[in-house]
Amino acid sequence: MGSSSLGGISLLSFLRAKNPRKRSVLSSQRVKTGSQKGAGGRPAWSVAAKGLLVVLVVVVVWGLGLRLIDKITDVSSYVASSLVMPPKEWRIEVINGAGTQLPDEVRRDVYKIALKGLKTGSPGELRILARQVEAAGMLESVRVVRPLIDTVILTAEIRRPTLLIDVGGRTRFLTADGTVFGDAGEAATQPNIAKPSVRLTGIFDQRPNPPVDTSSRVITNSDERRHVRDALDVWRLVEENNIPVKLLNFQKFRGYALTLQDDTEIVIGLKPFAYKLKKLNDILTGLARDGIVASRIELDYEGKAFIKERKL
Repeated sequence: MGSSSLGGISLLSFLRAKNPRKRSVLSSQRVKTGSQKGAGGRPAWSVAAKGLLVVLVVVVVWGLGLRLIDKITDVSSYVASSLVMPPKEWRIEVINGAGTQLPDEVRRDVYKIALKGLKTGSPGELRILARQVEAAGMLESVRVVRPLIDTVILTAEIRRPTLLIDVGGRTRFLTADGTVFGDAGEAATQPNIAKPSVRLTGIFDQRPNPPVDTSSRVITNSDERRHVRDALDVWRLVEENNIPVKLLNFQKFRGYALTLQDDTEIVIGLKPFAYKLKKLNDILTGLARDGIVASRIELDYEGKAFIKERKL
């Protein structure tokens, strides 16, 4: 009887050991807790999380290293340029991207700026010089390098203005690609090259003080860019038809009007412009043949032209 009872207890212990469902509540809790926390109760990191952390650390260290290298390079360049005595006379080349020298007038104005700004010829000084030259207005894409101790090469492209344009209280320049820049009133800071005589007004009446970037370019909005493109189309057709214009004016909702050299006012309105300018050319030819001088011609009504003769 004793041996049978002992054998039953041993068999029961064996079955409990083999059956995981029979574990005690404490044992189950211990396993569950252990799967959520690491040693000492801290959350266990997965392999993926550890890998991501390593990658982030490497990226941060790498970025800081690049910035440090840039700073060291700038400092070493400055120190090197300070240790080397600057030349008594700088040799300055002013060329375009094709390697051709820019006009004499442009080079003279660049020399004035460069000779004031060149001291040691350090990289930082050259970057400042490039910004100063570009901010003068008539040059863009300015780069300055120092290949030799006494030589500085400035590479740039000329902004060629097509029209003068009123922006608030200032007269600026407008190029054929729609860039509004510079200040035509500050003749002393502009290279002495040919400037346009025809003026465009009205486009910036709704926003007389638009912002200007570091390259002296006016930052235009979408409406202003659209009106500028239309004005350039009008100007192109004016030139094609040899119409002697001195002023282009834009009025919101009404469109464009021209003032001729003899002060005749021409209203052409909104698009399309081509047939209106051709018709204007025919009208002006006919009036000149008949010895008639008009004070106002309106072409903004389709298929019609209203002509008001000037009283002599």
